[in-house]
Amino acid sequence: MVSDGQVLLVDAGNSRIKSVTLAEVTTQAPLVHDDLTAFFCYLNTHQYKQLVFSNVGKQQISTAISTYCDDQNIAHKEIFTEKSRFGLKNSYQQVQKMGVDRWLAMIAGLEMTTYPFCVIDVGTAITCDFVVDGQHLGGWITPGFEIMRDALVENTAKVTANDKIPSALSLGSNTEDCVSLGCMAAVNGVYLSAVDYLSSKQSQFVVIIGGGGKNMLAINHSADTICSANLVVHGLARYARSSLFV
Repeated sequence: MVSDGQVLLVDAGNSRIKSVTLAEVTTQAPLVHDDLTAFFCYLNTHQYKQLVFSNVGKQQISTAISTYCDDQNIAHKEIFTEKSRFGLKNSYQQVQKMGVDRWLAMIAGLEMTTYPFCVIDVGTAITCDFVVDGQHLGGWITPGFEIMRDALVENTAKVTANDKIPSALSLGSNTEDCVSLGCMAAVNGVYLSAVDYLSSKQSQFVVIIGGGGKNMLAINHSADTICSANLVVHGLARYARSSLFV
């Protein structure tokens, strides 16, 4: 019998790899690994029996994880976007074109509320997907904070920026602050637009926020908002509990 503590959930993102055991998914923040080398060093010091993972990066990452697990006799399963699962129906006709992070975030959302909801994941990109009665209606994808800032600097001659991420939304009095605060305002605009869209069609709804940059949403503590440490691993947990290896 494999215990929840022997099952590792792994979210391979665009910039980092995050992992947490199935036993700790609701109580502990995922560990962050800078690259595959660091992740494999971590695995070498633990004895996991099963590994459930998703990958939005290059195919080489999936291949490397699978090869490592084969070599170490760790049962493993990569999760991909599906047409339907756990009562969620995908609106995409070509489901393989939807990033698995979006799919897993919606799977996680279904366990968090029975109301219509949107799930916003703030990372390298910002994604926002809308679900009503288990039906995915569609969504948005926009550049994340750092991509917006870097694109602005690269495509303008006299605009400069720094690496500072504002702790609150205010007004800038120099170009560098104006850039960072403007990008933060754009990030918050996704939230405001989502609320506006949902409120025009639903009397009750929930906004679910996750991702490494979720704290940039300065307004994310309102009564109709649920914050989650990592929506992807919560979605992976649901797959892991569905007896993948039986």
